[in-house]
Amino acid sequence: MALPPEATAGRTNLLGDVRDLAVALHRTSAYVASAGRMQTLDLTTGKVVAVARPRAEALGEDDDATAPLVSADGSLVVTPFVTRQPGAGTQAPSMELEVVATMPETGKAAWSTPIKIPRAWAQRDSSTPEAHVVGFARGNVIVTVYTGYNAMTAGIDIATHQVRWTAQNIRTRAVTAEAAVGVDILDGFGPDQLAGLDPATGKEKWRTEKYIGDTTVESAGPSLVRVRGYAGDEGTRFDRLLKPGTGKVQADVPKGLDSLSCPFDQAKTLVCTSQSLLVALDSTSGKELWRLEDGGA
Repeated sequence: MALPPEATAGRTNLLGDVRDLAVALHRTSAYVASAGRMQTLDLTTGKVVAVARPRAEALGEDDDATAPLVSADGSLVVTPFVTRQPGAGTQAPSMELEVVATMPETGKAAWSTPIKIPRAWAQRDSSTPEAHVVGFARGNVIVTVYTGYNAMTAGIDIATHQVRWTAQNIRTRAVTAEAAVGVDILDGFGPDQLAGLDPATGKEKWRTEKYIGDTTVESAGPSLVRVRGYAGDEGTRFDRLLKPGTGKVQADVPKGLDSLSCPFDQAKTLVCTSQSLLVALDSTSGKELWRLEDGGA
C-alpha cells in the first residue's frame, strides 16, 4: 500500500533515500502531514478517511511539514501548521502557529488553537519557521516553532485548548513528565544554553552552562534526555544523557554513537543503530547493555 504522494514530496534524494517523513503511525492508521493539511489514512484499506486543515493560509512547502504526534493514551492526534494572517489597513500580514487536534482513526476535528508569532521574526529571518509537536505532559501538549534566529515554545491545555504558557527563545525538542527540555538560542547569536521548563507552567527549573553552539536535544524515553554539542574553550565534543528534572548528567553516551539516533523502544531500552552497528542502552541509567557489530548488526 502506498502513502499519499505528499508523504515523500521533496524528501527523496538522488540515491532514493527518504528522510524525515512527516508521518505518524498508530494502530491501523497513518497520519500524513503536509504544508497545508493532515490526512488520516486507514491502513487496512489504503483509503484517506479524513483531511484536517488549518483555518488560515498555510506557509511553506510540503517537505517543511513535521510529523503529527499521537498522545500516549491514543485519544488525540496533534499537528502543527505555520500560517499567514492577512493584514488589515496599515497593519502588515503576520504569521501564526496553528495547532490542530483531531480524533484518531476517524480524523474528526477536535479543536484548533492559534499562537501568534512575533512580527519581529520576519524582520530577522525570511525563512518559513519550522514547527513541531514535541510531547504531552502535565495536561498540556508542548509545541515549539523556530527559525535560525528565533524560537518559541508553548504549552496548550488539552482540556480547555487555551495557551497556558509561552517561553521566548526556547527551541524545545524533548518532553517528559518532569520537564520540557530545549535550547535557549540567546537571540540567535549564541552561545547555546540548555534549559528545563516545567511542562505545566513553563517556569524555568534549571539552566546549564553556555555551550559554543550547534547544540541538539533529543528525546531519550521517559527518564532521560539526550544532549549533543560542543563545550569549553577548545570546543570539546560532548554527547550526554541528562536527568530532565534537574539537568544533571546521568551518563555519557558511549563513544562511537555520536552520529546515531537512539530511539526509545517504548519499554526499557534506547536502541542505537546504523548499517554496521547496533547498541542497546538502559533507558534509566544510560549504561550499555549489549552491542552487535558488522555482520552481527
